Amino acid sequence: MREHAMRHLALACLCLAAAACGGDFSNDDLEFLNALPQREDLAVKLSAASEGRSGGGLTTRKDGLVVRLGEASRVSGDTDKTGREFNGAVDGLLSLLENIRNSSPTSREPDRRVWGPFKDKDHPRFDVRFVMERRELRFDYRLEYRRTGEGDDAWWALLMGWFQADAGIRKGVGALSLDVKRATEETFPVGGLFTLDRLDIDYQTKALPTRVEMAFTPRGSLTEPTRYMYREAAGRLGEMRFTLPDIDLVVGGRLEDVALTTRWAPDGRGMGVLEVLDGDIKGAKYTECWNALGRVTFLARSWDFFNPTEGDRGSCADFSALDE
Repeated sequence: MREHAMRHLALACLCLAAAACGGDFSNDDLEFLNALPQREDLAVKLSAASEGRSGGGLTTRKDGLVVRLGEASRVSGDTDKTGREFNGAVDGLLSLLENIRNSSPTSREPDRRVWGPFKDKDHPRFDVRFVMERRELRFDYRLEYRRTGEGDDAWWALLMGWFQADAGIRKGVGALSLDVKRATEETFPVGGLFTLDRLDIDYQTKALPTRVEMAFTPRGSLTEPTRYMYREAAGRLGEMRFTLPDIDLVVGGRLEDVALTTRWAPDGRGMGVLEVLDGDIKGAKYTECWNALGRVTFLARSWDFFNPTEGDRGSCADFSALDE
């Protein structure tokens, strides 16, 4: 479900197509626009080394954690794959805001800016507008739609967000949400997001480590939301936390649900800690380190009493800056 939703997110994030691009911006306009998140605020910064790596992750291998020193890290493979999917969702959601940022407001009030309303060229039955409001250092914004010909009370929000400024441009805390359920109720096309009720992103950029959390709530809320968290510390040290369901880690009658925390340095070295939430070895813990080439240099299996560790623990990079 997560890959399908991430891949098609951009289909639901539609631009204000009729808006005139460019134009003049006052300093006050820029204060509003700087409250909108940009890609560098939310995207996962994978190491440059991850681009050239190959080899399947845990989700694509049938032999689970049967891994040897010097082999390509499967934990690293899942980190790189999930990081790219995370960024795909971020790009899809923020592609809309880029159109707002490049267009002059249609109307201005002291603490309010509005872009639109305009005809949505891709959905001729709908009008669209973008509204931002300011209350001291907090900004709230909404991407709103209504059927053409309806009145002001007919506007409903597809995307909602807020930002509380702290120190400097784009430094603070914020959130944005995509209300897929409401769009479906309004018969607004949602493309590949039909499996979701909503997508939520929460973030803080005011202090290191910065943090971005993403949650996909499935349609009907029949299961718990799928959650991802990314943090970044000084020196561009990165961390991701996410869950992997139904992984065949060990020989047995049940599959494992696992929580995975991975950390990496800009040079490509990394560490993964995997905790088994359910399955044949519930409660077990696995730790793995890899070098700049993505090759395993150290591993530890809590359930292996005869050979619990292999390799050199000293080869693991220092990620203490992420322990806060």
